[in-house]
Amino acid sequence: MTQRTLIAVIGCGALGRIFSLNTQKLLGEHYQICALLARHFDHAAALAEEIDAKPVHNLDELLAQKPKMVIEFAGAQALREYGEVILSHGIDLVAVSIGALADRELKNRLIQVARDNHATLHIPNGAIGGLDLMQTFALMQGAKLEIENIKAPKSLNGAPYLKGQTLPEDRPTTVFEGSVKEAITGFPKNVNVAVAASLATEPEFAHVTIKSDPNTHVNTHHLTLKNELMTAKITISSKPDPRNPKSSTSTAWSVIALLKNLASPVKYF
Repeated sequence: MTQRTLIAVIGCGALGRIFSLNTQKLLGEHYQICALLARHFDHAAALAEEIDAKPVHNLDELLAQKPKMVIEFAGAQALREYGEVILSHGIDLVAVSIGALADRELKNRLIQVARDNHATLHIPNGAIGGLDLMQTFALMQGAKLEIENIKAPKSLNGAPYLKGQTLPEDRPTTVFEGSVKEAITGFPKNVNVAVAASLATEPEFAHVTIKSDPNTHVNTHHLTLKNELMTAKITISSKPDPRNPKSSTSTAWSVIALLKNLASPVKYF
């Protein structure tokens, strides 16, 4: 039997739970979850009991379990707090809270620490796909990216950009138009898609539009990618996670797909 790779998970909410249960079920011959860390220890303890892993109280306890890879589902602040430390130990990191990487300084620090310590920072597709295609466009120069996100009002309400306003429930509304950096500042829990796409392409210009539609029951992302020779349009609609309407369950599954690809002798890009 192939020796299993030890992995640890930070964040035991809805997405962390989907990932942990299904990684054990589908990829158990390749990976073993050795540690779980959560903001509330009892959440880590409850999930750990289901998958026979060790709940830990802090990052030092997690690192003591000697994981080869850490999966982060805990939010942008956790990535800021733990990312450099994890990578500095030569441990690969899967950053699910991609929105934090809109901070160019943080992104550059993580890349440098990863490089210096022979570790890898993985950026999963998350709620979309096509990051491979976007990188191809970017290499051909002159890539421009238009991103349109359409969500139900309840998925957007509470965002800092709205300053306490509640979005109308009787009509569609264009809530925001601007840059990726402005979008992630105003909607930190809603625009990981925009950040992932912009990181993959490094476009000269990326424009984000966020719309609220009370008649929709899905999160829809329209991405239009152009360069001098090609145009690509990607549309993905997914139901929000019932436990957390600000995120999509496909985010957790994209990390499982990433791990499956890493373990396979055949690589899909």
